Amino acid sequence: MTRSFLNFKNRIRFLSSMLLVVGVLFIFRLFDLQVVNATDKLQGFRQENVEGKRGNIFDADGAVLTQNLTFYEIGIHPANLNDKKTLLKDISDCTGEDIDYYEAKLNTNKAYIVLEKKTKKNCQNLTRKYPEILKIKKDYKRYYPQQELFGQIVGFTDTDDRGIEGLEYQYDKHLKGKSTSRAFKINNRGKRISDSTLDSKDPEDGSDIYLTLNKEYQAILREELINQMEKTEAIGAMGIIIDPEDGRILSMVSVPDFNPNFQREFEASYKKNRIISDLIEPGSTFKIVTIGAALEDGIELLKEYNVEGPYDFHGIKMVEDYEPNTILTMEEILIYSSNIGTIKIAEELGRDRIYDKAKELGFGSKTGLSLYGEPNGTLKDTKKWTLSSMHSVPIGYEVSVTPIHVAMAYASIANGGFLLKPYLVDKVIKNDKTTLNNKKRVKKRVLSQSNAETLKNILFKTINIGSGKKAYLEGWDVAGKTGTAQKSISGGYSESKHLSSFVGFFPKDNPQLLALIIIDEPSTSGNQHFGGVSAAPVFKSVMNRIINIDSSIKVDKKRETKNINGKLKRSNQVLIQKNIELVVVPDLKDKNVREAIQILKLRGIKPQITGSGRIVFQSLEPGTKVPKNSICKLEAKI
Repeated sequence: MTRSFLNFKNRIRFLSSMLLVVGVLFIFRLFDLQVVNATDKLQGFRQENVEGKRGNIFDADGAVLTQNLTFYEIGIHPANLNDKKTLLKDISDCTGEDIDYYEAKLNTNKAYIVLEKKTKKNCQNLTRKYPEILKIKKDYKRYYPQQELFGQIVGFTDTDDRGIEGLEYQYDKHLKGKSTSRAFKINNRGKRISDSTLDSKDPEDGSDIYLTLNKEYQAILREELINQMEKTEAIGAMGIIIDPEDGRILSMVSVPDFNPNFQREFEASYKKNRIISDLIEPGSTFKIVTIGAALEDGIELLKEYNVEGPYDFHGIKMVEDYEPNTILTMEEILIYSSNIGTIKIAEELGRDRIYDKAKELGFGSKTGLSLYGEPNGTLKDTKKWTLSSMHSVPIGYEVSVTPIHVAMAYASIANGGFLLKPYLVDKVIKNDKTTLNNKKRVKKRVLSQSNAETLKNILFKTINIGSGKKAYLEGWDVAGKTGTAQKSISGGYSESKHLSSFVGFFPKDNPQLLALIIIDEPSTSGNQHFGGVSAAPVFKSVMNRIINIDSSIKVDKKRETKNINGKLKRSNQVLIQKNIELVVVPDLKDKNVREAIQILKLRGIKPQITGSGRIVFQSLEPGTKVPKNSICKLEAKI
């Protein structure tokens, strides 16, 4: 063979080898595309649903009430599992859970098994070791950092992050994020393949919600309610604080309560927001309906009524007042919470006027708060009233209301006569920063300005010389009303179970805060079941603490009322007004009952006597000047 032939032969062999290598590489690549990665087959494409983060809830000052904690879902494809023992040990070492826990979960024929639904442990590094077996998905779990403080209001979500109670449920459509579907590729071994040509759209996070609630107010109210509940041996307590000028709810508490982080450990009743959902018979706090209607009908404030008891109401009921009186003006009937006087005024007005005024003040229909579970309450049409209704409805029985009904009715007095819609959500901030703002919503005027002012003055006197003395705040003009209602039981009313309440607001001439306090079934020992004894002191302690931390609460500079000595004292608080005739209180100690009554009547002071024999105590201090027709309580002993 010639040298040239040999060279040609070598070249042929080289080219053949190269063609063979190229062919092998082509076949391998073709196998990779067609079989291993299968990118040109429909089954090589996958879709995944990616959820946006749930929005959070904040108080009025931005304090966080909810959080989204990062968690991980760990799952496996058991068909690809060869070394089960090693895999489970690695997962156990990462999460801290026993291997046996995971072993038990593998006893199934499912193609995909979830080993951990939500764990805080990040085991994503294990996916490098087990790429075709282990799947770890990042997720979020709802957490409530304030624990019991806002539990009944905020509510909670289920394991799938869906709201099922409270605001989490009510505003679920705003809070939940919007999901998006992403396409991706996988090979035949289940491994994900990146492809920049596929669309990839990020999910949209949910909206954030800012409430009108104040965290500090909430903590104070809750603590004081718990303290009083324990002190009075009550089974529960409720309270709400609002701004009577615009209807913002600043605090709302009912105890016992629950921790939403461990909601399954608590009874269903603990999860209820009782301020919104509970129907109660309000008792004496309802008396503003009758007095308000009387003022609107032009009945004189100083018109006198005989309130001596017992009062025989049409032969079907003997009505009595806890503290007996003889003659009281309409004003004094509310100040001293006379059942007899209120019923007599109601009879004078007629059932239709009582019903109409109650409806105007918001009773018998929802307040407009628009929270799930709020009932209308019960206020029967007058066609369904019986004769006994006229001695029950005016003093707060045979009607059912929610606590927030009572609070909003008194807010209409505080703000000059307007019934407002309360609101709890201040604003909603969407993912794109668009803000939806709430605002003051007026339903209608329900009292004239002058009659609202008159009621405020009467309620102010109730604090200073009437049943609400224990709600008195040094240096502030407080107006309010006590309430004591027997709880309904089968066949009548309980003699030992009561709802004791107090509702008040201040400053009288420029109301900034209004609160309703309810104590559920306080002990009857020491008269603790009376609203003036158990509920009024809570109002005082709560407001004293709020005043000390909130500099925005200020005394109205235009205060028109003064105490005899320049400042009000806790005992014997008497309001002096211009053009009121003053009389000097006599010393009645050691006088017999008959002498004491005669002396007081000569001075123009009304006696209110308990006991018999000689006088051992008088409520008005001898030598002081008081308005004519004031009441002097006397205690006599043999």
